[in-house]
Amino acid sequence: MKKLFLFLIFLIIFSVFGVTKNVYYVSTTGDDSNSGLSESQAWRTIAFAASSASPVSPGDIVYIKAGNYGNEKVVFETDGTKGNPIIFEGYQTVPGDNPDLKWEYGDSLNASVMPLLDGGDRSIGIGIKAHNRKYIIIKNIQIRNYRFGLYAWNAHNIKISNIIAMNFGDINAEYDGYGIVLGSLASNNTIENCSVLNAAAEGISIYGDNNYLKNCRVYGDDKSTGDKSATDYYIHIGGNNNIVESCYVERIGNLVHGGHGIDIKGNCENNLILNCVSKGMREEGFELRHRGVRYNTLENCITINGGYAIRDGASYNTIKNCKSINASYAAVLFYDTDEDGGAHYCGRYNVFENCIFQDTKGYEISFVEYNLASIADSNTFVNCVFDGGEYLFNCDRENKNNKMVNCIVTNVKNYYTTANNQPIEYPLNFDFEYTVFWNNGFDSPSEVNVMTIDPEFVDISNNDYHLRSTSPCIDAGTSEGAPLTDFDGNPRLPANHSSLKPIIPRAEFETNFRPIVNRVDIGAYEYLRNPLVDLSHGRSSSNTNFTHTSSTSDKIIINATKSDWNNIKIYDISGHDVTKLIRKTILNKRLILLDLTKLKHGIYLVKTNSTTKKVYKK
Repeated sequence: MKKLFLFLIFLIIFSVFGVTKNVYYVSTTGDDSNSGLSESQAWRTIAFAASSASPVSPGDIVYIKAGNYGNEKVVFETDGTKGNPIIFEGYQTVPGDNPDLKWEYGDSLNASVMPLLDGGDRSIGIGIKAHNRKYIIIKNIQIRNYRFGLYAWNAHNIKISNIIAMNFGDINAEYDGYGIVLGSLASNNTIENCSVLNAAAEGISIYGDNNYLKNCRVYGDDKSTGDKSATDYYIHIGGNNNIVESCYVERIGNLVHGGHGIDIKGNCENNLILNCVSKGMREEGFELRHRGVRYNTLENCITINGGYAIRDGASYNTIKNCKSINASYAAVLFYDTDEDGGAHYCGRYNVFENCIFQDTKGYEISFVEYNLASIADSNTFVNCVFDGGEYLFNCDRENKNNKMVNCIVTNVKNYYTTANNQPIEYPLNFDFEYTVFWNNGFDSPSEVNVMTIDPEFVDISNNDYHLRSTSPCIDAGTSEGAPLTDFDGNPRLPANHSSLKPIIPRAEFETNFRPIVNRVDIGAYEYLRNPLVDLSHGRSSSNTNFTHTSSTSDKIIINATKSDWNNIKIYDISGHDVTKLIRKTILNKRLILLDLTKLKHGIYLVKTNSTTKKVYKK
């Protein structure tokens, strides 16, 4: 009876306080025969700590001291639990000090700051393997010179943080080498604050569902690759319901492969690519690829040098509030290959909305010749701006039922060309509705509601495509199919968009913004009498620039919590506090009107304790 009583007491204590958590240590001066329970009794290898031979169990943390651990091949063999994950964390001098390499492109790895795994031969081996594992946290580790850096197949609820990885794959192979991979069936995992350089096939890849990738960077350059090898997919998505946020990819130098910047390929639905940048790709900064790629969204993304590719049947996707800058070949590409069994159409019912394609060097839209002569059809560009380019269209494949609505086309030299890379002359079958053409080297298409007139941008020389108060594009578009908000996130709020009424009561909108009409403006930006600056949610970080809001009058309206009102500060571009020159008027519990009459023309920062946004006074 006494033993039973003690056992029940143990169960009660266990249920209240949970799993007993042990702390273990690994160091290059340690020994795997040690207890691991102190720095002086540290184990020698990370591989032993991760194996089932060690006592590490759910809830435990393993601190790994900075140093070169050489050619270890770490295999995780024990799971954590939902409330008690297993944590493997690198440190520099004091356990838990969260070392930051401050690694930037061009830097080498530094074993004195964070633990380093070095396989010595980038054509073989896996640095860290976490197949079939769950509830594990891996952070603050450097990895180089393996075939795979970190590979987790069928892993669930794993968090990978602050991993710096470089040089993976046989440099004499055409496709080999992987940086960080969540393999097939991996779900509900997180990869954050990681960097990969020169994985000669794939930088960061996600093949499962419901995973989250944030603040990661992937680079490929020509400094450590062979004649055949170069990063092919910088960030690759091959599953459903994944989120890729605030990531950056860049192709640098004379690489043999043109690169796919951020790619969604396979049977992939409902993925979100948000606030990402792709730079230096030869053609495809962002790519939607294969007929199973549907219902995905690219939002607030920028591609520099490359374009947005729709190929091999990708359909029903949305590209919104995105930019293409200096596309060397084309800002938008449609084509079909013999992959995926041959989709027999490039892609259909894809929508580009509130997008800006600026300083394009080649084609704005290219129906590209490839090895299948199939059709590109039923895609829509709505409230977009096209500025620059040798040709508006390249027609090297069949196209029909594609259209522009509420768009502006400026400074394009030629209308379209065909039979460039194949002998067939394909006609252009493209519709235009409520579209403005200006200063192009060709006559505007003769269609209903097409205008040849200066859109009156605020400052086109500096790529500011906001509309002046005298612009003929104001109220000249159609609300049918138009996006509910503009490039800045300001509401378009036509009368028939009743779903947005609760955001700003109609009476306040009519009084403080502009009269409601049945049309929206043409172009990516909605002209508002007093632009709305939303400070009600989101926090800025040191490397975040919030969306610009254009003011074409002396007033702006702030959407913020009442507690923020007393903390609103206005600074000029030099950092001088000009808040005393602003008059505030409370409109309701959420909105406050700022009178900028006493300010000079220029750029100002509107700040609270948690948020900063940039506004213009014209």
